[in-house]
Amino acid sequence: MRLLVLGGSQFLGRAIVDEACGRGYDVTTFSRGRSGHHRPGTETLTGDRTNPEDLRQLARGEWDAVIDTSVLAPAHVAASARILAERTGHYTYISTFSVYAEYPRQPATENSPLLDCPPDATGTVDSLGYGQLKAGSERAAGAAFPGRCLIVRPGLIVGPHENVRWLSWWLQRLARGGPVLAPDGPGKPVRMTDVRDLAAWVVDNTRRGLPATVNVPGPHGTTFGALLADCARLTRADGLPHAELRWAGDRALLEAGVTPWTELPMWAPDIPELAHIWEVPGDRALRTGMRYRPLSDTVHDTWLWVKHETAAGHGRAPRGLLELGIEPEQERAILAAIR
Repeated sequence: MRLLVLGGSQFLGRAIVDEACGRGYDVTTFSRGRSGHHRPGTETLTGDRTNPEDLRQLARGEWDAVIDTSVLAPAHVAASARILAERTGHYTYISTFSVYAEYPRQPATENSPLLDCPPDATGTVDSLGYGQLKAGSERAAGAAFPGRCLIVRPGLIVGPHENVRWLSWWLQRLARGGPVLAPDGPGKPVRMTDVRDLAAWVVDNTRRGLPATVNVPGPHGTTFGALLADCARLTRADGLPHAELRWAGDRALLEAGVTPWTELPMWAPDIPELAHIWEVPGDRALRTGMRYRPLSDTVHDTWLWVKHETAAGHGRAPRGLLELGIEPEQERAILAAIR
């Protein structure tokens, strides 16, 4: 199979390239080449998709399928897709739950209304909004590949090589030891998908040429308590300082000014704005072959990656695209107040 990956050097794109190469596919990547990882054995095209001259490189090849992991304005997705429409059979676009107009205030399925953004919109995440940009890009991809486009809408993606540190932040925090501020209660749900599981499913259904829109929310049954217990077990096994989880209720955290979702990563308090955040159904993903590995495996492998990156950075922990996590001084003040 000849596969073109638009992006392919960071996190999900990297995992998709690794998965495809592991299957023996002929993989080409197209990216700016400014960051991320280049996998040996792939053909690398370097260029900026916002530059029409660079895009002409795509007019010189043919592929069985393309996977687009980009965060680009709809107009640029449309320009790439139009060039590729006669040069490849199928287009997979990686989107997000953030496209849903009423989510997470209201439940969302694949048929829920989307945010309003045209397929020819220009701008950036800052000017358009992340969800709007992705919604418009979905429309751009679908217009260029009618009946042969897979739209993938994942929720939280975690695992080795995270570029947003949802899981690795908690591992690094527990590795520091001492009292650890934990959100609400250990029985609260959390849902996430290992990046390698998502990559395998994406490659499977791109190969099949699946024409569909599919939510991938992660499995049911994971709790914050189980997640943080796994993180603590691994860090303690390496002889790092003992971490003591101090569970604080939603109300206490909100009154202390803690920002949901980002200052305590993945914390979704019981407020109207986040009421249905863990309730996106994933039946369609399961019916099309999605399989989730045990959470403990994901935590273990992410911890190995964090240790490797910290050692390679001479003590500096890996950083992400989006800064997550509560400041140590604020955490200590809240812990002192709720003691």
